[in-house]
Amino acid sequence: MAKGKSPRALKLERLTYKQFNALPRERTMLIATLSPLEVHGPHLPLGQDMFEGYALAEHAGRKLMAEQTDWQVVMLPVTPVACDGVPKPGTVTFPAPMVRDIAVGLLAPFAKAGFARLAYTTFHGGPRHVCALEDAAATIAARFGTPTVSLFSAVLGRVLEGDVFLDAIADRPEREINHAQLKQDQHAGFVETSLALALWPELVDDGWRELPPSVVETSAEAAGGNESILYESRQKASLSERLKRHVATAGMIRRALRHFRESTYFGYPALASAEQGRALYEHLSDLCLEAMREFIARGVDFDGHSPLWKYRRLFMNAAANKVADDLLGLNGA
Repeated sequence: MAKGKSPRALKLERLTYKQFNALPRERTMLIATLSPLEVHGPHLPLGQDMFEGYALAEHAGRKLMAEQTDWQVVMLPVTPVACDGVPKPGTVTFPAPMVRDIAVGLLAPFAKAGFARLAYTTFHGGPRHVCALEDAAATIAARFGTPTVSLFSAVLGRVLEGDVFLDAIADRPEREINHAQLKQDQHAGFVETSLALALWPELVDDGWRELPPSVVETSAEAAGGNESILYESRQKASLSERLKRHVATAGMIRRALRHFRESTYFGYPALASAEQGRALYEHLSDLCLEAMREFIARGVDFDGHSPLWKYRRLFMNAAANKVADDLLGLNGA
């Protein structure tokens, strides 16, 4: 590496067979990105989640290699396969078991080849998609004994505690969005519009500045607040508290389904800015870097599961998937 230049993650598709075989198996992490082609409001590109998942993992990988110079990060090309997409023309969605199987197929050859660490990434928070990638990681680890993790799930565990986005932009002088609004900013809103303005502004439609807020009922009960499984704390909850979270989460999912029948975004895109996007990008990549560090250090003992993992049997169940797809209007499409 030339003096003064930061290391770059390798792109698998650009390697020759000779270059690939020269990679140190015991000090190489391969990362597969599975994110959807999905409608992101009227203003963001359909590949938004693909770009975000790849960019954040690559950026974190570059930071990792600067710290741990004996390690190499290799990025697979983005695979546009995911479930739980916004049910609008332009979204491409797949059944959750198929997402899991494709994910396993992407990284299994590298497990067989003896690489030390394998990982998935995405920037798509659909519950079934998150669980599908975690299930794929668990499958490879069990089948081959190769430490495998979903990096997005590891980061999601932090994000869903509720303060990560605010921490990233708390000191930005132009910030207008508040904590309560950030918890309602779930798709193509402030966060994703800010990231797009920072990273691929040429793909953002100018109309984003005029988009009004698009959210569901904002009362504590309706929004789920901190009682939802999606924003649970690290403290052990009582049975009654867990029940309240489950009820709140079910209500939140129902409201989100209704919301996306009418709208293509969920949040506050007009409050976005490129400056806040750069702050979010660095903060999120640092969280991904933390997960990578721990994953390298602990291997199979690293717990990278999201809070959704406990519901994997439900989310990966064929009958439950049919019901969910009927609600989303995906069956018979």
